[in-house]
Amino acid sequence: MPQVNSNAQQYTLPTRSNTMSQHSHSYSRSSPAGLDQKYIPFSSTAQTPDVPKYAQTPSQPQRHYAPPTPQAGAASNSPLGLADIRPRANSNIGEESASGTTIFSELDNRPPGNSNYLAPWAVYAFDWCKWPVQGGNSAGKMAVGSYLEDPHNFIQILDTQVAPQEATTPGAPGYGIEYTRVAEATCSYPVTRILWEPPSSQKQSTDLLATSGDHLRLWSLPQATANQASNTITRSSNVNQREPPVQKLTPLALLSNSKSPEHTAPLTSLDWNTLSPKLIITSSIDTTCTIWDIPTLTAKTQLIAHDKEVFDVRFCAGSVDVFVSCGADGSVRMFDLRSLEHSTIIYEPTEKKEEKGSPGRMSPTKAQQMMSYAPPLLRLAASPHDAHLLATFASDSNIIRILDVRQPGQALLELRGHQAPLNSIDWSPTRRGMLASGADDNLVMVWDLLHSQNGAQLNASDATVTTTVGNGTSGQASGSGNVNMKGPCASWKCDYEVGNLSWAPQSALTAQGGEWLGVSGGRGVWGVKL
Repeated sequence: MPQVNSNAQQYTLPTRSNTMSQHSHSYSRSSPAGLDQKYIPFSSTAQTPDVPKYAQTPSQPQRHYAPPTPQAGAASNSPLGLADIRPRANSNIGEESASGTTIFSELDNRPPGNSNYLAPWAVYAFDWCKWPVQGGNSAGKMAVGSYLEDPHNFIQILDTQVAPQEATTPGAPGYGIEYTRVAEATCSYPVTRILWEPPSSQKQSTDLLATSGDHLRLWSLPQATANQASNTITRSSNVNQREPPVQKLTPLALLSNSKSPEHTAPLTSLDWNTLSPKLIITSSIDTTCTIWDIPTLTAKTQLIAHDKEVFDVRFCAGSVDVFVSCGADGSVRMFDLRSLEHSTIIYEPTEKKEEKGSPGRMSPTKAQQMMSYAPPLLRLAASPHDAHLLATFASDSNIIRILDVRQPGQALLELRGHQAPLNSIDWSPTRRGMLASGADDNLVMVWDLLHSQNGAQLNASDATVTTTVGNGTSGQASGSGNVNMKGPCASWKCDYEVGNLSWAPQSALTAQGGEWLGVSGGRGVWGVKL
């Protein structure tokens, strides 16, 4: 039963695991590493994902769109109903694939450990549905996406249940997570981000999810799957019973700005507006961000957000107009849909690599190279509780930087503890100021920004000393300038490099006490208790 290890007053950076060196395959730092990628070859009789049977986006007359004129009360707080989308979709979508045979072999699902699911391929995209689960022993639904270099990738939907578990360590609870694969779909390229529709008080659950990759795609669970629930905590005693047939996800729509969807620029990320679920924003390698109106399947606004590729984008908490983005130019920028003529550069790294002395002592070409260098910023996370707080990290960096949009220009705080490049960060939806991170050092770390006593002392060459004092400030490590630093309050070691993270919803699982975190790495998904 995986459990996060809470740190004492001192935290020593662990050495990098050499587990992956035992495998013959090599992985890049940006790729989800793990076990050998084994899967059943794509059937030629199955429906090809690229067949244009989706509801197509209406052709756009031009690349860029005028910003919308906000109206009083225009923001819709109502949940997005599938009736808003399905009338536009082809009623025949999914009929061919639904009658096909299962594309995964039962031999690929080798016995996993406690609270662990093992996929037949490397996992990258991952999201734990945040809708509160009322009654029963369900722990909510998970969505996972494959990372395969072949032009045949997969999406799986997992149903999770609270189940008795054999305690493997002293003090571990006698319950954990049991996984059941309930739906699946195929797509050409790996999904860069997958998200469930955000929670709403006006309905109890959702069967709608969105993915980014080659396009923005909308999917729904089959009705029987969406209503499936278990009312027993002894499901693990029936492991020898045959599982019900896995259903196919229903593709609802494919959204693209290009008149030729097969030639559109890939999307790097997406975000769903929690205040108005009818809005989704996407980022692309073509330097643009696009805001989509889901009921009409049209782009409301598209703008050039950065000088280079945009790698991530997020709506700010409590707003339908303000969003932030980061990209290959090394900056974090904030935009307001009510005034797109201007943007605010929230963070841009200083030229730390500039040589000492006057710029006149070096050639103009070298001076330009030194001044223009900024490492790409790969991921961005906006706090769901504080609209002014952001977290980001750079390519090949093990440092998380906390930004305050009210103080542009410099990081408010640096979180140091990882020994290898970061891959994922995620704010807790229920605990203010709590952030989780995962990296290539196989570690999941949890950071508490509000409570000064929940910060470890760092012992590493790049962070000589950081001590937390009673007033909430932190001592500065050598070479960190004027930026405060903080260590993690808890950590958990995965078997593989950590690719993505997602916090658990309120359910029978969290009702047992403690927070839970979903972790993807290699071919596995883990449920980890704080």
